[in-house]
Amino acid sequence: MFQGRKRKAQRTAGSGGKRQRMSKRAPMYSHHRNMRSKHQDGSRKHEKPWAALGAWFMGPKAENGNVFHELVTQTIESQINFRRHVYFPCDPPYVTDELRDTQAFKASMNKLKTEMEELQNKMMNSVPFYSSRYKGHVNWDVAMPAYLGYICALLYNQNNCAAEASTVTTSFELEVGTELCVMMGYDPDKSMGHLVTGGTVANIEALWAARNVKFFPLGLQRALRKEEKLADAKHYEVFFPQRGKKGKLTSGTEWELLNLETSSILAMPDEVQKLAGLENHSDFMDLLSDYLYESIGAAEFARHHPLIEKTCVIVPSTAHISFTKAVTILGLGKNSLVPVAVDENSRIDSAVLKDILEKHLSRQIPVLAVVAVMGTTEESSIDPLTDILGMRKDFSKKGLDFSIHADGAWGGYFCSMLRDQPKDFYLKAPEESGFVPQLYLSSYVHDQLSALNQCDTITIDPHKSGFCPYPAGALCYKDKRMNTFLQITTSVVYYHGDMTLGDIGIEGSKPGAAAASVLLANRVIGLHKNGYGRILSECTYTAKILYCLWITLPEEDDQFIIETTKPLPSAWKGMSEKKQKEFIRERIIGKSNEELAKDHEALEYLKEIGPDTLVPCFTVNLKGNKSIEECNSLNMAIFQDLSHSTGETTAHRIPMIVTSSSMLHHKHSSALKNFKKRLGLDPKGDSSVKFLITTCMDPWATSVDFMDDLTSIMRNSILCAIGRVKDPKCHHDFVSTGVVNDENQVIVYYAGNFNNISKQYGTVATLQFNSDSQAKAYKSKQDSLMTTSAQQDPIVFRSKKSTLHDVFFGESEYGDEKEVFDLYIGLPSHGSKPFMTANMKVVDVPQYEHFDDDEYPEFLSYFLYGDKKDAFLFHIPTKNPDFLQIVKLDGTPKGVGTEGNKDLLLKKGIEVYLPEISGSWPEDHKEVKDPLKNHKYEITFVGIDGEEVASKVKIERKVWFDGAKLND
Repeated sequence: MFQGRKRKAQRTAGSGGKRQRMSKRAPMYSHHRNMRSKHQDGSRKHEKPWAALGAWFMGPKAENGNVFHELVTQTIESQINFRRHVYFPCDPPYVTDELRDTQAFKASMNKLKTEMEELQNKMMNSVPFYSSRYKGHVNWDVAMPAYLGYICALLYNQNNCAAEASTVTTSFELEVGTELCVMMGYDPDKSMGHLVTGGTVANIEALWAARNVKFFPLGLQRALRKEEKLADAKHYEVFFPQRGKKGKLTSGTEWELLNLETSSILAMPDEVQKLAGLENHSDFMDLLSDYLYESIGAAEFARHHPLIEKTCVIVPSTAHISFTKAVTILGLGKNSLVPVAVDENSRIDSAVLKDILEKHLSRQIPVLAVVAVMGTTEESSIDPLTDILGMRKDFSKKGLDFSIHADGAWGGYFCSMLRDQPKDFYLKAPEESGFVPQLYLSSYVHDQLSALNQCDTITIDPHKSGFCPYPAGALCYKDKRMNTFLQITTSVVYYHGDMTLGDIGIEGSKPGAAAASVLLANRVIGLHKNGYGRILSECTYTAKILYCLWITLPEEDDQFIIETTKPLPSAWKGMSEKKQKEFIRERIIGKSNEELAKDHEALEYLKEIGPDTLVPCFTVNLKGNKSIEECNSLNMAIFQDLSHSTGETTAHRIPMIVTSSSMLHHKHSSALKNFKKRLGLDPKGDSSVKFLITTCMDPWATSVDFMDDLTSIMRNSILCAIGRVKDPKCHHDFVSTGVVNDENQVIVYYAGNFNNISKQYGTVATLQFNSDSQAKAYKSKQDSLMTTSAQQDPIVFRSKKSTLHDVFFGESEYGDEKEVFDLYIGLPSHGSKPFMTANMKVVDVPQYEHFDDDEYPEFLSYFLYGDKKDAFLFHIPTKNPDFLQIVKLDGTPKGVGTEGNKDLLLKKGIEVYLPEISGSWPEDHKEVKDPLKNHKYEITFVGIDGEEVASKVKIERKVWFDGAKLND
């Protein structure tokens, strides 16, 4: 799509309310560059806990690529040694020199190399999850230990289905399961955990186990009444919560048996087997097989126990689709899923949940489980688990009991921030630059995560907030006995002391590499506050800052507003929402990390506001707009401009990648209605509202400069999206550079206009002629214009009536991604006639920005674009008055490429400054004239790896200058 540039600074205290394009500043990771500065005091190197993160990832620019390469090479060499020298080294080789010399072998090897190269080239179009610019789904870079562990074990192809097929990695998975349980707060001796492909499988297994546990007492009661071999256990007693005392299991009603405490049910198999005098557990379970749900099936079981037909699972309306899959797979049916309305923070509304439980109690509808989502991946919300736990305790006494499952696929790893948590969350800011702050959990989130150890089961995904490669999900059981109720086998099989993992869950074959990946990451990083807790606390800081930036992005004179899905507190220390925004602007926005770390009140405020788990979300609306359809169209336009689509060849032009979702209607929730009101939309009706998702899984992006870059990118996208939705259609004129390359491509420069709402853009693009004949006709006309050395009127491409966005990115009505342009000599005026019409394809749009600046830059700025054969400068207009200009350079400036790619930045396009010429015009300046009087100039720009570069350019020819049309 388009490449963003830093053009506007957020208004901060003392800024005078002006937006000004900054110059000579390297964006992105300035704090990390300072951190690595050779001038820093080496004696303080041990006082930088944030520096450890630099060793845990390959880095967004592959900064640790040499180490990664070294360790991967070691891994491959280890595999080679394993094959050659470890296992029966005297066995002869199969692939001999004679075999290698055959034509078939050579052809196959060449085919492998060719296909591998093609595959690698195609993979270059993948989503750049590793970049700080990626703010889409809950997916970011993979931790280097996790990568390396996976690659190492992958070469051994272990199958963790059976211990004999994974003699090493089975033990890895068991160790990982225990570590995750401990992080959740479970007792390692009583709990168990194991890996699965992802949260979906974990959630299904959790409900599978909960169902079997729920229905077990019913089957056991029937067996006790019928089986003679269980005669000695017929007087077995169990605690009935609704009675408040123990009683014979055989005396329980169907409703009472469906509402026993989970802990009581888990103890039943061993206790009844012992009372019955049966030594072999398999024999005991065989006796029960004619009575249990999982053995005789739903229809037969329901014939004896009709109440189970109404069994339901209660979930928040924000729950993952995996729960719909779960109840369908388990035979409960979609209608058994009872959604609970959420409040304006997208958390379960506790009052609504209580009402639902009351109704189910009065109607004797069994509740299999209540699900609490510990971090939704869209709304970033953590449900009130403490309330749910309290309700279970209260309702159990009334006669309604249920399992509690926590879907912590996204939020589970945040428990690492609880382990060995310091008493004071404030950090002492060092005097040097490079300080990277962290922010601990809000008091609410802290309380909910601290209560996770009271849940029966917890889903957690190492491949989400654990920064591990796919597939790596996990399920943790508070009591390991719960897993045995799956009844896959009558007893857990062990092989030489190791558990057979294929017998404890849904999956059979599964990669041992996943276990190795998670294990190595856990060992290197650590599941505690100085490991994963450090990563996530820095990400939390970034998310809260970005939340503040979105809230304060609109200026008073803007035509749009922004509302976050998570509202500001109704009152914080007595401050209204307006006062809070002022507090954010004065005390948070634009402050350095060091300044914020010293402002305890600002940090306390940051800790308590914003998303629960790293995902700031918001919706943009036009002031005065009440149409939900128009609001959704606007946000869809923003999403489409800032998202990566399949097959897109210009994905490298997307300056920030986001995703989106919709807030849906729920009949018992006021969340959507309140959100509509805040946006100024009509609150009536069931129509959903689209919102943008900006996930912050990046611990690097905490510098003020880079965060400001993100807001500039978003601001430009919003303005361009408004234009896409609202701009009147018109003709658009593009001035050509006069050069056609070997691929029939020509670079063009948009003739924008400050006073025409449809043309308030600065744009450079590359167009391609549909045929050689059209390209030759263009070149012939261009050659005729170059008969003298004097600057001539350029050839201008005029589009059909359209919005500028649709010229570049819309679906062409002419098919095959082509647009039709009329070609003129000079800018067309009334009565002008084109000398030809051409079918053109838009190949590249390196610059696409909406006019927005209030002040001129310090130095004259241009957009440098082209290739190693032809390089051009295109002036970047700022505000009225200004000018349009194209300059062809004599050669490629130094510093725009690498040894292997001389014109890397030239092909991408970069903003450059001419420090010899001021970027502003005198107030009394009436006529805008060409400021370039010389043939040679110094330029400065931000180059590769963020380095500031000074270079020189020589002007070969001034293609075009106009100081009137832009300002008319």
